[in-house]
Amino acid sequence: MPERADGSPRWIARRALKVVLARGLTAVGAHRAVGALRRREAGGARVLVVSYHRVTHAYDADAREGLASLLVSAPTLRRQLEQLARTREVVSFADARRILSERPAARPRRDAVTVTFDDGYADLYGIALPILRALRFPATAFLATGYVGTPRRLPHDRLHAALTELQVRGIPAERAGLERELQALLDACGEGGPAETLDRLIARLPHDLLERVAGALMARVGMTDVDLPHGTRLVDWEEVRGLAASGVDIGGHTVRHAVLPNLAPCDARREIAGCRDAIARRLGRAPRLFAYPNGYHTPALRRAVAALGFEAAVTTEDRENVRGGDPLALRRKMVWENTTLGPRGYSPALATCNLEGVFGALGLARAVAGERLADDRGGAPAR
Repeated sequence: MPERADGSPRWIARRALKVVLARGLTAVGAHRAVGALRRREAGGARVLVVSYHRVTHAYDADAREGLASLLVSAPTLRRQLEQLARTREVVSFADARRILSERPAARPRRDAVTVTFDDGYADLYGIALPILRALRFPATAFLATGYVGTPRRLPHDRLHAALTELQVRGIPAERAGLERELQALLDACGEGGPAETLDRLIARLPHDLLERVAGALMARVGMTDVDLPHGTRLVDWEEVRGLAASGVDIGGHTVRHAVLPNLAPCDARREIAGCRDAIARRLGRAPRLFAYPNGYHTPALRRAVAALGFEAAVTTEDRENVRGGDPLALRRKMVWENTTLGPRGYSPALATCNLEGVFGALGLARAVAGERLADDRGGAPAR
């Protein structure tokens, strides 16, 4: 999992060092050199797709309770979008796809950026939408439709809450006391803290088993969904209609936020078709865009997504989008509070190096896997 801001001397020193490095790199124009190189590789203007999850007015409190790497504060979201708008053309997802399908123009155009939000947390409507409107930023929201309009929480939030409560009580995951089958699964994934254990569980387990482990862990610590942090709530369908009316494009993200390569092909198709049908029924039109939960995809899944009527799909692979690339495997940069956070707050230099791919080009950023060509159950990419 990404480094969380904990205010410790070690964290402050690491952040300060990273900001100093970012300032030095931007001072010598590394971002411009990387941009020029990537434009040649991309075959023209670069198209950056950024992905957010939760937006909060209380980052520090929410980061202590939930998955920090899914969080961005409202002021930071605004500053990140403003910085992106100064250096790139802000476009809709449809325009981003069109740019990637075009031949490079004789007259070079600006690099472009488009914004997406995954899962469908309620703060997308309550907090992010006013910021998007004020900045005139188009956006796309990918919904796990089985949770929309219900009190149920997403599996990763349920698991993280239960694992964190075990840690608070001083109970190692390997002594959680679950029934033998589920405890064996937890033992195989339980190295490290809650976030690391969560990543391994999600990457390795079929969805039904993942839900069973989550339910057993929550019962073990005496929690129900309503005990989870308030910010883990999902939108309802009236809010979804409000998002759509405000110009937010609504896409599919499966029914149950299921990691599709971990399912049988028929179950994966049901997850994809189910979210498509729910959105079509509620909004009167089928979605054209899809996001793979946790970013995992395979050639067979991409074919299934296309066969079920989706025109494009996104991963969580933090690599450059190129002309002629597969529209069913578009790459995204996952963005959160620490993407631009120095020891004293927002760092424009750090933002530049992260958002423009400088750290990635220098091998200083963790690569994010996505495509599974075989039965690879490695570490999970971001949610």
